[in-house]
Amino acid sequence: MTDTEPLLVARNLVKEFPVSGTGGLFRRDKTFRAVDDVSLEVGYRETLALVGESGSGKSTVARMLARLINPTSGTVILDGTDVTSLSGAKLHDFRSSVQVVFQDPFSSLNPRHSVEELVTAPLRYQGRQIPGGARAFTRELMERVGLDPTWSGRHPAQFSGGQAQRVGIARALAVQPKLVICDEAVSALDVSVQAQIINLLRSLQREEGFSYVFIAHDLAVVRQIATRVAVMTQGQVVEIGSRDEVFDHPQHEYTRTLLAAIPRINPRWEARRRHLERAKAEAAS
Repeated sequence: MTDTEPLLVARNLVKEFPVSGTGGLFRRDKTFRAVDDVSLEVGYRETLALVGESGSGKSTVARMLARLINPTSGTVILDGTDVTSLSGAKLHDFRSSVQVVFQDPFSSLNPRHSVEELVTAPLRYQGRQIPGGARAFTRELMERVGLDPTWSGRHPAQFSGGQAQRVGIARALAVQPKLVICDEAVSALDVSVQAQIINLLRSLQREEGFSYVFIAHDLAVVRQIATRVAVMTQGQVVEIGSRDEVFDHPQHEYTRTLLAAIPRINPRWEARRRHLERAKAEAAS
């Protein structure tokens, strides 16, 4: 695969969940279609934001991309490999290519394990050697995500929400993934901490070159990190385009409704922000 081709391609994803019906003697079980014919692509070093209200299906899509759940139908292709058909050892190997950072780090991090155990767990699961030993490896990753490396023996309960989320990010980085899925990874954090985590995620992407699928309902946050935006409602993608296209020229009424809910900002500040982002992008190219 080359950088001109997408890293990930999802085609016609459908996910149905069984729903027990009611009605006595003639009761029939039914299904609920949480995701309805979703197709999308993620390029190398790109951040695709999936946005929509709670229940829109975006987190279900994310879980199918990571093979945490199987699609009812459709395909997911990562780096040229159809991952929907993987099983056994090949599926086991796939786990290192896609990592997930969840909304609540305290639910996703085992409270009985130290940071060192948490960060090295993905490598141990893969049966891989830990470069330089577990302690040195963990401390290096902690430094990279902005944590004091001497805290490697601490447990999740000893951290703030933002610090615990940094541990979750360090754990995701441990296996050098190609794609990191952030499922509402900043929505439970204070606004100031959100900005710090967003800046960290952007910095790590520049250093490592991986791609993000960034799940969020807050468009103000999405604007800070997304390359492209896909808008979901009722299990379907109703609009997809570059960040500026979606924010400046929304085509779907649902997108316009979401944008109308964003607190207004000074247009001169916004113009200045865009100018600085373009200048940074030109300097980096």
